[in-house]
Amino acid sequence: MNLPTNLSSAQLRALGIIAGIGKAQAEETSKITEAFADTLPAFLEAATEDEAFGRKVFVLFEAVAKIGAAKKMQRHPLRPAGIDQEVETLREAKKSKPKVMARPDPEPKG
Repeated sequence: MNLPTNLSSAQLRALGIIAGIGKAQAEETSKITEAFADTLPAFLEAATEDEAFGRKVFVLFEAVAKIGAAKKMQRHPLRPAGIDQEVETLREAKKSKPKVMARPDPEPKG
């Protein structure tokens, strides 16, 4: 990234602070993601103790995953058999829903 060379020392300090905040936020996000990844195997093991719940978990994971990731998930040893149609149905339902959230109507003035 090429920054203008005519920045004042105060502007450079401000940019350094902003960059530090961005780095700290990225590190925190990475730690959270790692915590989920570390916990996922135990979660799936516990989830599949209840057959119906385990089925819902795998269906949802596969339905929201990118196609390549979903195909890899299909090879998981705890994946319930026979959920392909449920995954496809949910995937199609998610495609048909609008991605933009509706904004609430502003309060009437008066």
